[in-house]
Amino acid sequence: MALNMETHLEHLADWSSSFVLEGVPDEVAHVAKRCIIDTTAVTLAGSSTALAGYISQYASVAYGSGKATVLGMERNLSPVGAALVNGTSGHALDFDDTSYTGIMHGSVVAMPAALATTELVGGDGHRFLEAFIAGSEVTYAVAMLCTTSHYFKGWWSTSTLGVFGAAAAAARAMDLSPNDTLSSLALAGLQTFGLKAAFGTSAKPYLAGRAAAIGVESALLAQRGLSGPAAMFEDDRGFLKLLNDGISDYDGVEKLGKIWRLVNPGIFIKRYPVCSAAHAAVELTIKLLTDNDICGDAVERVLCEVPPVVSISLVYDHPETPQEAQFSMQFAVAAVLMRGDLGIECLSEDVISDQKFRDAMAKVEMRRNDSLESKTEPESARVTLVTKNGDEISDYLGQPVGMPGNPMSDAVLHEKFRRCATVGGLNSATAEALLLHMTDIELAHSPLLR
Repeated sequence: MALNMETHLEHLADWSSSFVLEGVPDEVAHVAKRCIIDTTAVTLAGSSTALAGYISQYASVAYGSGKATVLGMERNLSPVGAALVNGTSGHALDFDDTSYTGIMHGSVVAMPAALATTELVGGDGHRFLEAFIAGSEVTYAVAMLCTTSHYFKGWWSTSTLGVFGAAAAAARAMDLSPNDTLSSLALAGLQTFGLKAAFGTSAKPYLAGRAAAIGVESALLAQRGLSGPAAMFEDDRGFLKLLNDGISDYDGVEKLGKIWRLVNPGIFIKRYPVCSAAHAAVELTIKLLTDNDICGDAVERVLCEVPPVVSISLVYDHPETPQEAQFSMQFAVAAVLMRGDLGIECLSEDVISDQKFRDAMAKVEMRRNDSLESKTEPESARVTLVTKNGDEISDYLGQPVGMPGNPMSDAVLHEKFRRCATVGGLNSATAEALLLHMTDIELAHSPLLR
């Protein structure tokens, strides 16, 4: 690196510390608010899980009480503790949004960090939205820098790259200087971690929460004088060399704020509470059954042909737990055959262990088909149903509902919010008021309804 050349981390810090909501394209702000609504929804639903309860109990002991809201629970914690719990709850059901930039869940890490620190400083909805966008765009810029090779190497990019977005969101909410923002990013990056070996275990959502907590903690420490290396990406002992085999795309960071990754390539908002890799097959199975007036019991066999990224994500052919089921094509399609849909209620030990349900899973085969690989349709599926009377019905779906090229409508998103809020214990009046509050969050006096 030439003398006095700006490092990647310095560029990220300079941009995010000076970022303001004014001047952001309306489309970007709208997508960001949709992400906030969706992440709040799935966090409320996830707060009802046993995992969220465990993490909340731990965070109360480890971090103590404070000003930061724990969604879906009647308690406030310190900013670090709240970010940990909300991030874990938000990913507990694997129902949160996905970005193909880096193949990751960006919002579930950036939003808890932005929320906790905005509440810490007594900020309003405008500051919250500003911090969320800054954090999201930094996350995806780092993902572009590292390319998808980072994910395919075995790192879970939600965690390894999400820490940078969480730190940027926290630093922006706290209005830290460029130098302190740089330190926040460096401190967070030095603690990066997250292996895809966690898939199918409760450790996976915990890692999302931990990434959010690291970002908040790093900003708080930087504010108090701790610092880290500005060249942590470029250093021979740094991030790119050790975690990414030296692979990098300089434009990933250089185009920050010029290309808004929230809209290009955009965000996939989920319709079903399982890994996004299963969505095309689930939606297509429902369509084939409905269009041909077939019930699940009449199906003898289901073949799901999928591109490589789907086959390496859905690794549990015979899931035994709800966490494994979220990464199982057999589970996802069996839910449709048995129940006609795939909802949160399917993610239970009782459902998975039911012999009829397991018989339905045995009907489903997932087969990798490299000819289906596509940059624009990365998680597609070709589904063939074979009925008991020998009929074969087949179709292909490249972009299920929720993908940027086939976006979920605001109305459907709001209905998802209502369903998740009910699971999270909110009554309908409170849920409607919170939804209205977030729809115009930039005008609100606080990030959450008070």
